[in-house]
Amino acid sequence: MTREELAARLSAASEVERASLFAGHASALDVELAYSLKAFFDDAKYSDPARAQGAASALESLADITRDSTIAAISLWAAGVAFLHVTGQAELAVARLEEAAACFGALRLTRLAASTQVNKLHALALLGRYDEAVECGVRARDTFLALGDTLGAAQIEQNLGNINFRRDRYAEAEQLYRASLTRFEQEDDPKQLVLIETCLATALIYQYKFRDAISLYEQALARAEKTGHLVGQAAIECDLGFLALFQGRYDRALDLLETSRRRYAGLGMRHEMAIAEQELADAYLELNLAAEAAAIYERVIPTFAALGLRAEQARALACRGRACLMLGNAREARGWLAEARELYASEGNATGAALVTLTEAQLYQREGDSGSAARLARLAEAQLTEAGSWERLLYARWLRGEAARAVGQIAEAQLLFSRALSDAEAQALPQLAERCLTSLGILAAQSGDNPRAEAYFIRAVELVERLRALLPSDEFRTAFVSDKLIPYVEMVRLCLGDGQPRAAEALHFVERARSRALMEMMGGAIEPRPRSRDSFERELLGRLAGLGEELNWVYRQLNQSPITGTGPTAERRTELREAMRERELATTEILRQLQQHGGLGLSSIEPIESKALQQSLGPETALVEYFSLEGELLAFVVTDEQVEVVRHLAAEDEVAAALGRLHFQIDTLRGGSRELRKHLDQLAARAQRHLMTLYDLLLGSIEDRIGERRLCVVPHRALHYVPFHALHDGDGYVIDRREVVCAPSATVLGHCLAAPRHQLRRALLVGVPDEHAPRVRDEVADLAPMFDESVTLLDDEATLAALAANAPSADVLHLACHGQFRSDNPLFSSLRLADGWLTVRDAYNLDLNCVLVTLSACETGVSAIAPGDELIGLARGFFSAGAPSLLLTLWKVDDEQTASFMSAFYRHLLEVGRPGAALRLAQREIIKSQPHPFFWAPFILLGRW
Repeated sequence: MTREELAARLSAASEVERASLFAGHASALDVELAYSLKAFFDDAKYSDPARAQGAASALESLADITRDSTIAAISLWAAGVAFLHVTGQAELAVARLEEAAACFGALRLTRLAASTQVNKLHALALLGRYDEAVECGVRARDTFLALGDTLGAAQIEQNLGNINFRRDRYAEAEQLYRASLTRFEQEDDPKQLVLIETCLATALIYQYKFRDAISLYEQALARAEKTGHLVGQAAIECDLGFLALFQGRYDRALDLLETSRRRYAGLGMRHEMAIAEQELADAYLELNLAAEAAAIYERVIPTFAALGLRAEQARALACRGRACLMLGNAREARGWLAEARELYASEGNATGAALVTLTEAQLYQREGDSGSAARLARLAEAQLTEAGSWERLLYARWLRGEAARAVGQIAEAQLLFSRALSDAEAQALPQLAERCLTSLGILAAQSGDNPRAEAYFIRAVELVERLRALLPSDEFRTAFVSDKLIPYVEMVRLCLGDGQPRAAEALHFVERARSRALMEMMGGAIEPRPRSRDSFERELLGRLAGLGEELNWVYRQLNQSPITGTGPTAERRTELREAMRERELATTEILRQLQQHGGLGLSSIEPIESKALQQSLGPETALVEYFSLEGELLAFVVTDEQVEVVRHLAAEDEVAAALGRLHFQIDTLRGGSRELRKHLDQLAARAQRHLMTLYDLLLGSIEDRIGERRLCVVPHRALHYVPFHALHDGDGYVIDRREVVCAPSATVLGHCLAAPRHQLRRALLVGVPDEHAPRVRDEVADLAPMFDESVTLLDDEATLAALAANAPSADVLHLACHGQFRSDNPLFSSLRLADGWLTVRDAYNLDLNCVLVTLSACETGVSAIAPGDELIGLARGFFSAGAPSLLLTLWKVDDEQTASFMSAFYRHLLEVGRPGAALRLAQREIIKSQPHPFFWAPFILLGRW
């Protein structure tokens, strides 16, 4: 066996196997074997860190056995490099490398002593000991050059470049990298070329030399793939992801950053994985997922601190402060920023400190202190200009413009926005271009130049939609647009300005901003179902399934009723809620990993045009779509004849107050108190007064325009909680005169109306009774005989799997079970089945071809309303799964009355064939015996009538 073969076997062996190999090859235990082990270590450290660690351990054992000074020095050298590259423990790396250099020096092995300084220089840089690192590097380079060792000198120059890069001195880093690259090309070492080309490309990115950077990355990636340089591949993927984020190519950024993180995880490189995770958190900040980004920063900050990686730690602290600012926690943000500033100061990193200053300027601007914001933004811009950090300096310039606009310095603001826009477009930074276009549009509108304002706003809208179309999931698209609605709102304002209001055009921009992510899921532009593409994702899906089982157990424990005496204690409930929160967060993170890797992207659904909408409504239906301008509610009224707008209906806060009073009256009956129910007539009269107030505010000036048509309402923000069918004009309820349905948007409605229609022959009836709803079994039993075919899943048969198996063939899906809306985590709103809880995300995975889904449970129609009127609740899940019509509830329903209502509803449905008409007939029937709105008004129809 050769020394090389023995080194390979020793590197892969366990401790017991290694001892046996040493014993069996005693004559080969010499310096030659030590060099072979070191060569194996160097070859494996970038492709197989675990094997490299094995080689370092074998060297340590060999040194102990032989007591040879040269072997001991080689072992210390390998140990230092392992601490540096494999485990990221820079302090330990420095200590071992200093010992190795001293040993080689004592042996008069000058070149080897200098070679250890290549690695020591890198470790010192990571620890922020820059002056010491530079001194060490220059001394080692002089030694290499005196020895004629081009490769050693090149490695030193590369690491000196790394020091400048870590201090955000990108031009100086580029010069050193280019000198190093020239030397490496002379040596033609492909693995070293991968590293130096990657370093140089990254320095070019930060100077916005994107084309040259991409060319170098592609060249380096090809080398890395050819040589099996897995660490190099992961580094390049991370850097390319960062570049894609700069350019607003969010789908590519998320995919590459996730791929890099997975590769580092597979290599067991915790420190590098933390860096990749930080890049991913930066992407989340760009997409307004501030809470998710903050969670990652909190996870990686201790890792960087433990490893002594102060530059990375400072950056994570600064970004954590920015996340707090986005979440509205200014005090906590200042604390994180102070820590970051202190670390950057100790690093001597003026550019990093400028990032902190810029975030502080943003903080002051949000607090209304435009003077402080302008002063800090100007200071940050000067520092960032010197560093050539275009994205940050242009953000500082834009922020200065906003501060100037806030205090009436219009000319200065105009100049700053225009310059920032020009540079943002030149540097291919669309996110900043969108900000500048919006700000310029506001200035133009304020000066009365409406045509110019419209041109700016339309360009901003087009940029927003081009960027959001690149995102791979509804979560990312919903979050991204949350702070970019201003140009849409301003276009509505301009279209409805003085003179002849352009109602159809204004409605078009309302629709472009409303429920787009939901529509794109319904239309297939976004894939809501996670699917595995490789073994890593199969493992993720396995973990997801395990978390689902654990969550179902926790949910069952939490929902044990205190009525039966089996519920958890208060202390135990706190523990269970924490367990629930941890598992829900883990579930969400895994789903995000699956979505952001290899997402579809590049797809979008355009909003419905007014002519197509009018045609789909026909002569029998009017659509009323609400919107708000600076707190003033207005309504678009669309019929087959015209599109018009009704202004100045009410103030949003006025409606919110009236709605609050109504829900207070409704809530008085939620507990089912017998004493209260003795006063139903009096309580009904009180509720009716609030319904009359809401009618006057929302429909009183509109109904004449509707005529005798059916009413389809597209609510806005809090109006999603208004029972429009129950509004009262003093003579009767709206439902007495016309059918009423609701929709998240006109575009969603158009999609629902276009769904195939077929006969109501086969019903899937699912029922899970409990102590709150004991009549569920009777409800399902009453419905089954009404249909030609029915599948009934009751009690233990009502499982998640049985639902998924039977749902595709059902014309009607009826779910009678306990429901819960989770205001703290709306995507985990759920329905209780026999073996677990069907959440919103679970509903995405159903394959529905039905005409109607009925959720006969409490609060199934309640949703969180995200910016852009994105409904986040059970309705979202069933719409996305393919349902064109949903019968839901707005509040806790009465169990006995619900059973009676459902029998009436389905009886009428099978007679008239349309859920909208059936709902009206059933509600009018129930009013005769139970006039209080609590009993009949919670039921609403979303989608097709």
